[in-house]
Amino acid sequence: KLPVVESLGCVTAVASDKTGTLTQNEMTVRTVFCLAMPSHTFGFTGVGYDPSNGSLVHMEEDGPALKQPGSPRKVAPDSSEMQALSALFYTASLCNNATLTQSQETGKGKQSLFGQPTELALLCATSKAGLVDPRPQYHRLQEIPFTSERKCMDVRARPIGGHHACSAFTKALLDTTTQPATPTSAARRPSFDGSLYFVKGMPEKILGECKTYTSADGSLKTLVEDDRTLTLAQSRRMAATGLRVLALAYGKSLGDLTFAGIVGMEDPPRAGVSDSVRHLREGGVKVMMVTGDSKETALAIAQRCGITGPVHSTGGGHVSRSQSSSSLIDLQLPNDSSHSDVLDTEAGAGAVSEALSGEELDNIPTQNMAESIAGVKVFYRVVPRHKLAIVRALQELGEIVVMTGDGVNDATALKGADIGVAMGKKGTDVAKEASDIVLADDDFQTITMSIAEGKGIFFNIRCFLSFQLSTSFAALTMASVATAFGLPSPLNAMQILWINIIMDGPPAQSLGVEPVDERILRAKPRKADDPIVTRALLLRAITSAILIVIGTLYVFKTELEDDGKVSRRDTTMTFMTFVNFDLFNAYACRSADRCFFELSLMGNPAFLWAVGGSIVGQLLLIFWPPLQEIFQTEALSLYDLGYIIFLSSSILWLDTARKLLCRRWFSDGYNPSPRTLSPRRSRGRLPKFSWLGLGRLDGKARQASIWKSNKEKSKTLLAL
Repeated sequence: KLPVVESLGCVTAVASDKTGTLTQNEMTVRTVFCLAMPSHTFGFTGVGYDPSNGSLVHMEEDGPALKQPGSPRKVAPDSSEMQALSALFYTASLCNNATLTQSQETGKGKQSLFGQPTELALLCATSKAGLVDPRPQYHRLQEIPFTSERKCMDVRARPIGGHHACSAFTKALLDTTTQPATPTSAARRPSFDGSLYFVKGMPEKILGECKTYTSADGSLKTLVEDDRTLTLAQSRRMAATGLRVLALAYGKSLGDLTFAGIVGMEDPPRAGVSDSVRHLREGGVKVMMVTGDSKETALAIAQRCGITGPVHSTGGGHVSRSQSSSSLIDLQLPNDSSHSDVLDTEAGAGAVSEALSGEELDNIPTQNMAESIAGVKVFYRVVPRHKLAIVRALQELGEIVVMTGDGVNDATALKGADIGVAMGKKGTDVAKEASDIVLADDDFQTITMSIAEGKGIFFNIRCFLSFQLSTSFAALTMASVATAFGLPSPLNAMQILWINIIMDGPPAQSLGVEPVDERILRAKPRKADDPIVTRALLLRAITSAILIVIGTLYVFKTELEDDGKVSRRDTTMTFMTFVNFDLFNAYACRSADRCFFELSLMGNPAFLWAVGGSIVGQLLLIFWPPLQEIFQTEALSLYDLGYIIFLSSSILWLDTARKLLCRRWFSDGYNPSPRTLSPRRSRGRLPKFSWLGLGRLDGKARQASIWKSNKEKSKTLLAL
């Protein structure tokens, strides 16, 4: 929606999704942990979804992984560790809907990819471990898809030939030490047809449903509390390095599962995201991350993106392909059985208070929500319904909010935000319809550039209006003065039409694409109720118009004194003077605060072409006989042209005097955003209208603030 583009210059808060927007959305399994070998940690080399580019290796037990290519020791397919690891990777493949196959159409060495990046990464890890995808050997009986509420995915499958892919699955069927599941749910009844449930999801969720874990020989051992604590400590340590952690389990029934292990997947920030976030924060825009990942993962990625920490910090950067193509990430894993709570070591202690979970949001009373999230920069373990609550709270604080989303359930938050941004690649049609802007490349840097462009568009509109109003005032005043003093009309009808073309045509339009000064782009967001036409703009237009009128009428009066009759030369000199004043005025209007000699002559190629074309057209009107007859003009001497250029260039010096000596009266400036508006003052305020009738851009914010009851929310969902 085009009106929203200009509104981006008012944005004071950006709430962005993490996966795919701040990050590359290209997962790579980096770390594997199994309780069968608690003192060992395994990792993967290589990036991307090419199984030939990497392998399963041993990681150092008391330090980072070795960084030299070829130095990590590979895990052999026939090693003792593969009994437990194969159960983990086969579970990851069976609880999976992605496809990773060799494509015959795209050529040799190319692959056909389909599915979510997380599931593609798990399939790729299975291949790197030297295992074959077991799904062709199984018949899927049931699937319970992943949801943000359940935080897990369940698949029930049985082997087609009656034999499971690994011995651990067979031993799980024969095991009699586990307690039977409650018969109240059909999904929890043990299977007697050889089928098993394969589950992946949030570690806390999966561990709560496990009673046993896979041992080194594939047999089942009872899962005790110390094992759960150790696994969660490992999970938090992985997450603290920015990895997304998934747990995997299998069993005869849900609620009575066998824990297979956890995997840590890397989704590095996009290139340049940290710089984009830094530019926004330096410009007074609050940047927040909204994610369903764990606290440690969210804080680690937020630190690397520059969302937390000092404003001048550029964050931790990102892991490029060249840096990680044949190595492992730096991951410091515990070498003992310490079960202490692991905090985010990268973000530091100060970042802990900047994070809030979805569960904590549910426990905050509505009337206290705005004050509670005032300093929060990371929202983790959230579901789509939390996004609308975040939007309302930020709007109550007086923020102009940009909210990103891609799912059907994000529609209410996108509609309630001042500017809703949907993802163009992974976004649903419902989200795109509810949003104001569709992000074609799903890249956060595009949002940053759009906000800067929004500031620039508003600034260029003012420059355009300054030129338009000054020309209009001058033409109207000149005709009025001539009529009031009984003088003949200085210009004929055709000449006035040509001036309108100059005023509304290419020179004026090219001001809309003028590159904006970097100071404007990095300035604080303007207030939403700032009028386009300001007192400073009107003063600039009026003073320029006065000078144009005085200079043009002076030439007309001087030429008229010779014989007292209006001749072709009189109107030609007047016409040429007015047009030249217009062209010099257009150059001065390229900036509201910089003098003409500070502007780059080649800074706006469109303006050069427009002015050049106007000059050529003007000269044709003066010197080409066919056009001379139409516009009633005659050729002028070089002395006349030099005289007109010297006189009309005086508007540049007037503009310089205004910008250097009277900046207080003639400069628009850039007002800061109302970030300090108290919740008590902002709550229930009516829209503030300027004297030009241009109101605040908070219509959607006020609309969202009246959605109080669940009944009204339901009506809104139906309307969407």
